[in-house]
Amino acid sequence: MAEERRFEEEGGQLIAFTAGGNYYAFEILSVTDIMEVPEITHIPKTPPYLLGITNLRGKAVPVMDLRLRLGLPEGNYDHRSCVIVIELNSLQFGIRVDRVADVESCLPEQIVLSPAENGVVKGFVNVGDRRIFLINADRLIRG
Repeated sequence: MAEERRFEEEGGQLIAFTAGGNYYAFEILSVTDIMEVPEITHIPKTPPYLLGITNLRGKAVPVMDLRLRLGLPEGNYDHRSCVIVIELNSLQFGIRVDRVADVESCLPEQIVLSPAENGVVKGFVNVGDRRIFLINADRLIRG
């Protein structure tokens, strides 16, 4: 939680990406890798948004579909689609997205927090003509 407060108070860099026509972002410090959609081994009896696991440098990493996790319709993925790997407390998790957009810098005054505490979307920033929804990575993964 201290890291979240630091970002909200000081701003920082975001990795922005798209899913279902909207822009979303993770704080760049939680992103460890961005890769082409890898081979994913399905795990039976898991939620539909949990696609399975993949091998990342000899380590099994679970992969989820961001669209399905957010309740959006399943998308058509193409050669620009990718998996963003985030790390929280030494746990790595892959998030399949439509495509990575940019690395954005934001100031604290650009951050608008969501009134719904403990949600997957913790707020947003306006960058140019885009509204980028900030994803609470911990809430996304842990539910």
